[in-house]
Amino acid sequence: MNKLMSWKGKTVAVFAGVLGSSAAARAADYTAQIGTASTDGTANVTAVIAAVIAIAILGFGVSAMMGWFKR
Repeated sequence: MNKLMSWKGKTVAVFAGVLGSSAAARAADYTAQIGTASTDGTANVTAVIAAVIAIAILGFGVSAMMGWFKR
């Protein structure tokens, strides 16, 4: 009976070791993906801010020109 329990204990230890190492490998992959997503998100926010400012400038410019034309 002790040999069976010893065999089961070793099997569980090996299985846990395999699961732990694969989890660490997946975490490294997600770290790279999170970094890429963060860079893409920053670029998207910058593009949106630039678009909003450009629309505001165009809106102000058009209304200023329309006011100048009415004079």
